[in-house]
Amino acid sequence: MGLSALYIGATGMKTHGSGMQNIGNNLANVNTVGYKNTDIHFSTLLGQTLTTASNPLTVGFSQRGQGVGVGAVLTDYRNGGFMDGSATTDLAISGKGFFRVEQAGEVRYTRAGNFRFDRNGFLVDPNGYRVQGKAIVNGAAQATGDILLPLDANGEITVPSRATSSVVMGMNLGTMTDASTSTANPFFGLFEAWNGTDADSPLAKGAYGYDNTIRVYDSEGNGHDLTVSLDRVTVSNASGKSYYEFVVGTDPQADGRPGVAGTSGAGLLMTGTLTFNAAGELEDMTAFTYGGSGDPRDLANWTPAAIGESGVPGFAMTFAGDTPGTADISLSFGLTGTGWTAAPASAADVGHDKTLLPGLADARAGSFATTARGATSTTVYQTQDGTPVGWLMNLQVDDAGTMIGYFSNGVHEELAQVSLYTFVNEWGLRREGGNHFSATSASGEGVEGVAGTLNYGRIAQNTLEGSNVDMAEEFTKMIITERGFQANSKVVTTQDQILQVLYQLKK
Repeated sequence: MGLSALYIGATGMKTHGSGMQNIGNNLANVNTVGYKNTDIHFSTLLGQTLTTASNPLTVGFSQRGQGVGVGAVLTDYRNGGFMDGSATTDLAISGKGFFRVEQAGEVRYTRAGNFRFDRNGFLVDPNGYRVQGKAIVNGAAQATGDILLPLDANGEITVPSRATSSVVMGMNLGTMTDASTSTANPFFGLFEAWNGTDADSPLAKGAYGYDNTIRVYDSEGNGHDLTVSLDRVTVSNASGKSYYEFVVGTDPQADGRPGVAGTSGAGLLMTGTLTFNAAGELEDMTAFTYGGSGDPRDLANWTPAAIGESGVPGFAMTFAGDTPGTADISLSFGLTGTGWTAAPASAADVGHDKTLLPGLADARAGSFATTARGATSTTVYQTQDGTPVGWLMNLQVDDAGTMIGYFSNGVHEELAQVSLYTFVNEWGLRREGGNHFSATSASGEGVEGVAGTLNYGRIAQNTLEGSNVDMAEEFTKMIITERGFQANSKVVTTQDQILQVLYQLKK
């Protein structure tokens, strides 16, 4: 009869006290972003073998316990509930994985995704640690590092301008008369009506049957209105076909081409014809551009337009300005081909003979090809691929962690991708405070991956992962732990009473 019972009771009180501390810590973090509940596990202390009358080989060893201790405190990595965030950069992981954050070479991992961009453009957590991922440049992911917004010299996030290289127009040409006629060059009446010295109206309102304007951009990001004007051409013996002429023009004062600027040909970029069959379907076309020398008002200096890889004719333009902008633009009415057939040396060689019009080899009409089906003239479809300089207006993060910037010029561009990390033994991670974990030899190094791929969870934007503490479960554990502590305290007081009896026997 010794002090063992006192000691055993004390270990029970101490261990249950540790259990209560663990419960208290879980409850204290019930609203902590990304907190992971911990479970405490008790284990027996070393047993003491007793010498008894029984045979240990037949009955078994006789042992008595020496108390209890904390065997392990393990983290529960199950997902916590999701709650709405207040910013796009509030990120939650659904499934496995951790965000990696770094500061001055110190590496940490976290499930708390309450990130924000600092004044230098770095994505950081509340502790100032920088979130790790891959920058995306021209669609290609770069080496892993700090996620940093691409700020320009003015501290702004922009995308550069892009010169227009393609214009597509799909129209229906309604009922119209031949407004601009020419005895010598009936297919180029609009060309002859153009007057580039009249900056306000180089083509008079009554000179065409229909026009359509689209905004295009030069290499300096400056916008310019490009107008296509069309008119019916009266042709004898048309065999059911219909012919329309067109000119492509812009503001004459914006024309910066040497030898053209300031002349009556300023602003005139292309001229040509469209041929439709009896059903009003586009079956052929011609296009001519200024050759670069001679009088721009002389059709002899306008040659068949070059046809690019897209199979449509194009023109080159230099716009006036302190820094002249340029653009090489292909213009499609929905008809493509491989080249010109029976092309004349210049537009002047066509005259009034429709058979001298060049043809588009292997002509193929697309789904939005221009038609001439009467009724009202209208533009069905138009597009161009140029953009001015754009400023970041919005940021989105997809479930793969890709940050996509939406800019004022309509461009959206991938900027970066947030990486996720998994561990061979995530229970080997060490808590560091501030919602951080650090890798240890027990956990192994973090393995980088992409959210949504095998063994990695998905990322949700504008969402935060809450604590996974179950309050009902913790209160249940609290009652059991309190009862255990109470029972062990009773062992101590009872053994104390026994010792008091022993002391009284001596007296």
